[in-house]
Amino acid sequence: METFDTVGAHVLADFWGCRFEKLNDAEFLMNCLRKAASSAKMTVLGEESFKFEPQGFTGLLLLSESHISIHTYPERGFAAIDVYTCGGGMTQKAIEFLKESLEPETVHQMVVRRGLPDEEFAVNAS
Repeated sequence: METFDTVGAHVLADFWGCRFEKLNDAEFLMNCLRKAASSAKMTVLGEESFKFEPQGFTGLLLLSESHISIHTYPERGFAAIDVYTCGGGMTQKAIEFLKESLEPETVHQMVVRRGLPDEEFAVNAS
């Protein structure tokens, strides 16, 4: 029986100071998500997106490793980005690609380790 590594990294990133035009361009943003996944050697299983009016965008890539998502507020220059991979994925590589593409002035980022066994979680939680 094949075993799978449940431990993964979940990166939550807030990008501030991005250009309105980039954050409001649905085609550009979906291409960025696809290229971010490719640069991190992730496998895309599906995708969904929605363009809000008068501005804003939500995009999601379903990955065999988990997911990448973005939600934008162009009027605020803000993008909320979420990258989660299990089994030792390259989440930071995807985030770095999105930083290069969206050119935020400021990035706030948090990494959450997911899927830790109970005994390891207890040690890391304190």
